[in-house]
Amino acid sequence: MKIGFSVVDITPETGIYLTGYGMPERLATGVHSPLTATAMVMNDGEKNAVVISLDWCFVDWELTKDIRRAIFEKTGIPEQNILLSCTHTHSAPHTTYMRTLGRVAVDPENKGVEYAKKSIPALAEAVAEAQKNLRETVACFAAGKTETGVSRRGMDKNGVVNGFIADPDAIYDSNMTVVRFKDNETKEDIGIFIHCSAHNTAMGSFNREISSDWCGVMRKRVGKYYDVPIIFINGAIGDVGPRTNYWISREEQFGYSAGVGDGPSSVEEVGYRAATDALTLLQNMRDFRSDLPLRTNTATIEMPQEIPYSEAEAEAIMKKYDSTAENTVEPPLGYQLAKIALQTWKQPLQPTFSFEQTVISFGPLAIAPFPFEMFSVFSLRLRKFGPFQYTLLSSNTNGRNAYCPDRGAFACGGYEPECLKCIRPYVIKPEAGDLAVVQTLESLEKMK
Repeated sequence: MKIGFSVVDITPETGIYLTGYGMPERLATGVHSPLTATAMVMNDGEKNAVVISLDWCFVDWELTKDIRRAIFEKTGIPEQNILLSCTHTHSAPHTTYMRTLGRVAVDPENKGVEYAKKSIPALAEAVAEAQKNLRETVACFAAGKTETGVSRRGMDKNGVVNGFIADPDAIYDSNMTVVRFKDNETKEDIGIFIHCSAHNTAMGSFNREISSDWCGVMRKRVGKYYDVPIIFINGAIGDVGPRTNYWISREEQFGYSAGVGDGPSSVEEVGYRAATDALTLLQNMRDFRSDLPLRTNTATIEMPQEIPYSEAEAEAIMKKYDSTAENTVEPPLGYQLAKIALQTWKQPLQPTFSFEQTVISFGPLAIAPFPFEMFSVFSLRLRKFGPFQYTLLSSNTNGRNAYCPDRGAFACGGYEPECLKCIRPYVIKPEAGDLAVVQTLESLEKMK
């Protein structure tokens, strides 16, 4: 199989609204580290596929379609074989048409969407450049453990999930997978693939600088030893934060933060830790293989969903608020969500949320993309039951629909399940993630 890489700088100008943390008016005043898009094109002589890693927080389905179409027109790669994976840095522009329901709008002027649209030609050109760089390839695969991330659903003494405190004893996907690609003829390095799981939020919520966050530091550090493009794919980030030494102390809870860091120091701390783990795997690689069959399979994944409030519950919530709430500049969140629920009940019901999923594999490794911030149990289940030696989940890929919690998280509550109410008029049901994994495994079996 032939593989080609390309990297393009997509750093915006300052003065643009930064996304993440639900904080409006967070205008960028400087640049901590550049934002890039890294393309990895694969070709087996019959078909093409591409994985693109974007230093964006997320990309919704409408923008995904625009980018895919432009890449197809530029390169001929089928749109369904294009994966747009976001590293999920919260120090990037608000690159989505979607609006968070019931909150003051982040980026009210749509500067982020305008920036994203202007970036499309550069993304298409990056894929075209990667096509030009296609070379017959051999690769070595390795996996190990990393402490880049940690479970962020720490509980207080009452058993309440409260804030984003690290819980090192809670389950999370602690695996790192690395692939090193070489030219089959010259044996020169041509690219590196890295996959692990952790929210890209080490810069922190009060940061005002554009940044690729810890994964940018990781790439730069690894690149010092291997001067080739490095593509990073973020895994199960829904319940995993960066492991920092930023201490948070509250009356009801204390511990190291796993939601945010305290700026560049935390970014370097997490980035160097990830780089050390990746370099350890890379420097111990010995056996390269040339049998890298390229496979793809596209299927529709269906997940049950529901309106978060019954009509009676929504009416009761609205009655709790003063009759003038609707006329205020920013009505209470509960009022807004209840109003949206009542409006949704008057429309034809949509019991199922569906999305197009293309799983891609090369050799013993498969990538399973999801347009959610997936929880760790789903990633671990795919690893265990997937038919490939390395079955990797990719969050925030080809869409953005907030979190996909597991049934335990729905039962315990906390930020992630509650956040779903603010993204769409519907929320996925507690069993939705399990059903999505079953369907993904079926798709992987067909491909294998």
